[in-house]
Amino acid sequence: MLRTPHVSLPVPEPLALIDATLLFLVQVLLAKHPHLYAPPEEQAEACPPPGARAARHILDAVREVHHALESYRAFLPDTLSSVEREDDIPF
Repeated sequence: MLRTPHVSLPVPEPLALIDATLLFLVQVLLAKHPHLYAPPEEQAEACPPPGARAARHILDAVREVHHALESYRAFLPDTLSSVEREDDIPF
């Protein structure tokens, strides 16, 4: 049994992890539902396969979360640009 009340993983940038997870989810949806590549005009005309409506709602939710992450990043202080990293190569 754990002696601490919580378990934390050392994630240096949780926003990057969330963003990568969202991108993976989009790839999985597109692999399972290739009809999502079609433009909206063609999708409205054709008979949608089963699960297409749910996949669209999930993609819309992913898009909203991605925009929310962009808005959140806009309000974060820019600490990386003020600190010069040693591995940067000046060109």
